[in-house]
Amino acid sequence: MGFPYDLNAVSGINAASTSLGVISNNLANSQTVGFKGSRAEFADMFYGAQSSPGNGVRVSDITQNFTNGTINDTGRELDMAIDGDGFFILEDKTGKYDNVYSRNGSFKLDKEGFITAQEGNRLQGYLLNEEMSTEANPQFDTTLSSINLDALNKTPKATDEMGFNINLDGEEGNNLDPQGTNSGNAADDDSVGSTENLNRLFNPEDNGDFAGFPDFSTNKIIHDSLGGEHRLTANYFKRDVVPKEDDAGNQISTTDADGNTGAAAADAVKYSSWLVQYTVEDYNEETGEWQTSGHMADENGDLVDYDGAGASAAGQVYEMRFDTNGSLLGTYQPDDGAGNYDANQVGGGTITGAANSDETGTAATELDFTKTTQAPKLHFVIDDPLTGATDPLGGEIAATPGTFDIDLDFQEMTQFAGNYNLRGVSQNGYAIGDLVGVTTGLDGVIEARYSNGRSVPVAQLGLADFNDKNALEKLGGQTYAETFASGEVEIGRPQDNGMGTVNAGALEYSNVDTAGELVNMIQTQRTYQASAQVVQTSQTLMQTILQL
Repeated sequence: MGFPYDLNAVSGINAASTSLGVISNNLANSQTVGFKGSRAEFADMFYGAQSSPGNGVRVSDITQNFTNGTINDTGRELDMAIDGDGFFILEDKTGKYDNVYSRNGSFKLDKEGFITAQEGNRLQGYLLNEEMSTEANPQFDTTLSSINLDALNKTPKATDEMGFNINLDGEEGNNLDPQGTNSGNAADDDSVGSTENLNRLFNPEDNGDFAGFPDFSTNKIIHDSLGGEHRLTANYFKRDVVPKEDDAGNQISTTDADGNTGAAAADAVKYSSWLVQYTVEDYNEETGEWQTSGHMADENGDLVDYDGAGASAAGQVYEMRFDTNGSLLGTYQPDDGAGNYDANQVGGGTITGAANSDETGTAATELDFTKTTQAPKLHFVIDDPLTGATDPLGGEIAATPGTFDIDLDFQEMTQFAGNYNLRGVSQNGYAIGDLVGVTTGLDGVIEARYSNGRSVPVAQLGLADFNDKNALEKLGGQTYAETFASGEVEIGRPQDNGMGTVNAGALEYSNVDTAGELVNMIQTQRTYQASAQVVQTSQTLMQTILQL
């Protein structure tokens, strides 16, 4: 027989052994990325009356500490650390679980271009929704998917959206033809908005270039359906400041505060008028010059017969009107009477006397343009491609496949005094390219950089959290699986709804306090030794009894 206290001591030895096992595991993983330390929690075993001495101790639970570990910079682009709550979401390649979860942000690219953990589970996030996104405002899906960086830029994309964010100088004077007979007086024959000069802006090939110079000019490389590059140039010309009425009280402006035309005198507003001319060119390596390669097309992709004799329009022109606060009232286009853009209105000579700006009212002061009711568009056919990209077989193109159909966004355009400020011109086309780098923001948005110069957000990381993290199933490799006791997974985005932020180029190391664990080890060792001493004492007492 034995004494009750020796059994209590044995329970203390067993509990201390378990605790030493937990401590040794913590110390062994003190440098493991994403590791969370644990502790053994003891509970007494007590039955019966209060006078009972007790029945020993047991390990009631082994609890993990999910506080943040130290975040250290690594400089590696695919290393990520979560600062705050949340787990990275990984697809389980074994298929046993829908997803598994980890704080270990040491990721890599597999042979197919997917971002994966080192063991091969694919990182999950919200992919870019290309249909809803614009260059300035990316939108992401609402369901999780594996993130593939290699699939993008394997096929080129033709430019179909452009955004212009420019401030035009509100103090700029009227742009005049220096060869006009009334230079300096803004009369019909020397203003950039006169019929003759409009013909030059639309068709410089046949009519000659406008003798003056643009007040401001910018260009941007755009891409066709095969990824071929072409240069689109935008030239801005200050046409006039159009008053509400002349000195005699006669109505001049017919534009209202919403930019609508045809306003009565009481509703008309003063505005500034600018013309913007777009041309498309290719680079001629033999001459070292850029030359016209595109001509204006209609909505069917057919070349516009500018003068009724087969001449093509090499320029596409819009008018822009700004109010006295420098805000854009609207964009305006030549109108065929049915709301369609029609350069033939210019070629036919119907825009006559359109540029008078001396505020005398001696001639019409509004261009015969109407406000665009939809997003303004550029329609160009590349009918003389020097790159061969739009038409690899050569020859004239007069059909939709060779057409640029580009939506223009002018919402950020302003006209404030002082200077010209090119805040940005964007386009969404690109040639093929290979991945060269990755950047991840605090919000978990992964931006990929490609050899074609394109930098694009491809996905936003998803993060997961649980009500009871200690009820998660430990799978090893710093990964966990959801259980019934942990509660259903809560999925969100970094920085939203209590989720942490993502630090790129860094890893979260173990949160084990080595010094603390060594102290715990000493204390647990003493518990073990004390319990063993009780057993030894029990043996001594038993020996004494046997010697009676």
